[in-house]
Amino acid sequence: MRSHERGKDLGAASEAAVRLCGLASGTVACDALDDATLERVEEEFLCASGERWGGVWRGVPVAALLDRPDVEVDPEATHVQVGADGYAVCVPILTALDGVLAVEREGEPLPPARRPRFVAPVEAGRTVRGVRELRFLRLGPAEDPQDYEELGY
Repeated sequence: MRSHERGKDLGAASEAAVRLCGLASGTVACDALDDATLERVEEEFLCASGERWGGVWRGVPVAALLDRPDVEVDPEATHVQVGADGYAVCVPILTALDGVLAVEREGEPLPPARRPRFVAPVEAGRTVRGVRELRFLRLGPAEDPQDYEELGY
């Protein structure tokens, strides 16, 4: 379930930014995410343990980031590597475009170190917190997206 709402002050300012690279270019300051139109997403995740958990998140749709005039993306990109310090997942571009960079969960701002969090229709371990990079890739049919992951477990 998704709905659009205007942004609000979500707490302390952050110097952090999300860099778009690979077959894309641009940088979005995390503070700018606070001022953007936020989308409400209710998502349930399946943990590796088999346990399910859910929540209501608010964030900037990844697709909306690509509509910014200062961002360019190669239309041949097939996957997005979503990265944080020492952790990265690689998802199909359509999955990424269904996601948001969340700045809030259950009505509360996420702690600055965990903002923004990539929330999309993926397994729980693939929701990346503290996102710092979206790397757009063009993978060939024989390439395995897992070769572009750094899961740290």
